[in-house]
Amino acid sequence: MLMRFSISNFMSFGYGVDEIGEIAPTEYHLYAGRSEQHKERVIHYRQRKVLKFSSIYGANASGKTNLIRAIDTGKKIVLNTMDGMDLYDKFCRSNHDNAQQPTLFEYEFTIGNRCFAYGFTVCLREHTVLSEWLYEMKSTEECVIFERLVEEEQYYFDENLFHDKENREQFHFFMKDANHMNTTLLLHEIKRRKLKEEDFEIFNKVFDWFKYKLVVIYPETKIGASYFLFGSDNKKLVNILKYLDTGITDYSMRIMNETAFKEYFSDELMAEKFLRKPDNNTVASKSILKFGNTLFELDYDEVGTKKIAKLLFQHGKDESSYEYGEESDGTQRLIELLDVILNDDEEKVFIIDELDRSLHPQMTIKFVETFLKFSEEKNTQLIITTHESNLMDLNILRRDEIWFAEKETDNHTNLYTLEKFKIRYDKVVSKDYLAGRYGAVPVFKDFEYVWGRQ
Repeated sequence: MLMRFSISNFMSFGYGVDEIGEIAPTEYHLYAGRSEQHKERVIHYRQRKVLKFSSIYGANASGKTNLIRAIDTGKKIVLNTMDGMDLYDKFCRSNHDNAQQPTLFEYEFTIGNRCFAYGFTVCLREHTVLSEWLYEMKSTEECVIFERLVEEEQYYFDENLFHDKENREQFHFFMKDANHMNTTLLLHEIKRRKLKEEDFEIFNKVFDWFKYKLVVIYPETKIGASYFLFGSDNKKLVNILKYLDTGITDYSMRIMNETAFKEYFSDELMAEKFLRKPDNNTVASKSILKFGNTLFELDYDEVGTKKIAKLLFQHGKDESSYEYGEESDGTQRLIELLDVILNDDEEKVFIIDELDRSLHPQMTIKFVETFLKFSEEKNTQLIITTHESNLMDLNILRRDEIWFAEKETDNHTNLYTLEKFKIRYDKVVSKDYLAGRYGAVPVFKDFEYVWGRQ
């Protein structure tokens, strides 16, 4: 689970240092505050109390999406190399000097019952890694697993991690080599070299947390995992589609032959391409194909396609069946997000930018309530950005689950939580928010200003 994310010198997040010259980043966290509401949504990791849900509000261009992009960009740098990434102008451009300043990404998260802090600094303009560190956060202290300064070619790691002397010596040489590869993080190199011995297990687990547990969803993102939910007779899936008032009362996967499949394509060669087994895949597998209005499931064996099916929906007593693309934009959006609610993967972190896109206000609220209900027995998290003020209800959310993003006069984004304000539990928060009491709302000029009369 994600506990804290810190960012500096990225898009609308500015660069600054503290009194001793260390980077002072902007911080966003999911640590529980003093609220006594909905205690069942707080997960305990020793002394740390972590929330399952967080919402971020703010005016257009306030920096909400930039926070999501920052989390996602840091993830992509971990999983790949900086070579070829579009990062050249992603530093905070409100100050030209920031082009030469470091950009910091740091994540605090859990793996099982252990808590970690992993971060790095990079120069976005030069596409180079400057430093990298990994600590284990224990009850009263942070224990260094490794840290390195690339330009100074300095490094340190806890040699007690390595039970095998040969692995310990190998890691010394490996750290030296890593400092000569200034476009790649150490975690990526360990995974790339397939160092799977027990001594390297923690590095692989941290890498896999970024790859498999941290899921960032933009308005245009299509979540393939949600489509796979329809591959079998799933009564829970039907019930939740009814519960969310989509009008869908049932679905089916209609089997079709290759000839019927090819009729959907004007180019037969394109159809043949989809029918062939994906390259470098020697075992049976399934894939999802959305083409036009139709959602296909292609089931491959070791040779090629053995089964083709298309997804169809039924609506009550309506005698017709409807394809995926014939459903409303809001229904399609809900279907794409179903994996957020129905996945069985422990400790997954879903981050959704603009959850309310194409959704009715009540649907946005119901989606959040449904997630919170389904996640009662799971350690999963949902983080959203939204404009839906009706969700800002203290009967639904805790005060520490409501965050604000506000653009300051220097064009930098400031993040703060509702806990900053002393409010009663019976307060109508949404009304005060729209009235501007908490900031993070648009401020408009008088209409006469448009015509130059003031």
